[in-house]
Amino acid sequence: MTKKNGFDLRREKKMKIIEEATLELLNQRDISNITMDEIAKRAGVSKVTLFNYYNTKDNLINTALQNSFASIHEEYERLIESDLSFEQTYMELTQYKMKEIQSTTSIFFHNVMQQFASEQTFFDKDAQETSDRLVLRLFQKGRKEGKINPAYSDEVLLMFMHIFTEGLKSQAINSDNLIKYSPQFTQMIMNGLR
Repeated sequence: MTKKNGFDLRREKKMKIIEEATLELLNQRDISNITMDEIAKRAGVSKVTLFNYYNTKDNLINTALQNSFASIHEEYERLIESDLSFEQTYMELTQYKMKEIQSTTSIFFHNVMQQFASEQTFFDKDAQETSDRLVLRLFQKGRKEGKINPAYSDEVLLMFMHIFTEGLKSQAINSDNLIKYSPQFTQMIMNGLR
């Protein structure tokens, strides 16, 4: 592993501040009403810096969201690899997701879904494959414990999760109801996998 020089460390720190400012704004207002000027002001950097680092507003938003999701992904990995049982792991994952959802506004959820639905590069094939591998590791844990019906192939389980994820992108889904009914959805999924 190569040691980072001071310039690289300062750049990374500045990018982290910019991305946090972007996420804060996405939590407050519709994505179409957020400007690069506003992001620069909130982050305490010049607009030129934003364009040097990210080129476009879409790229900045995508990067901020993807890096945020990467840290969430790391927590999911930690939970899946823990000594918790499958059901405990699933419940912990669900509770973690709910905390994340509760710390965001419905505007943020709407912005993410809007970006996810409209930006082709937002969630690329590699990201989907990484997510799928993580889901399969969780399901393998469940199979080892006899909590998932062995007749359900990996392909069927992934298709089920993709259908569920696609449904969440619907504009008809209210994020408040998603939080409210999460325990029931979790129970339905747990019962359906047996």
